[in-house]
Amino acid sequence: MQKKPINANALLDKLHRGAVYACIGVTLYGTYVLGSRYYHYYTVIRPEKQQAELKLLDEGAHDKAKELKY
Repeated sequence: MQKKPINANALLDKLHRGAVYACIGVTLYGTYVLGSRYYHYYTVIRPEKQQAELKLLDEGAHDKAKELKY
């Protein structure tokens, strides 16, 4: 039995389907990475910054700021 040759349209359709699946995969992976970065920021970095700012305010560091001169 001989194999039927794949016509050009079928080949292009398969290549296009593969490219679409690749784009979907990249989009899902990028969404996961960005989501994990935002989660890390809001659960770790932001609270640390707020604690550091409160610590500076408690020490009175805000009084030592230079005057703005216009």
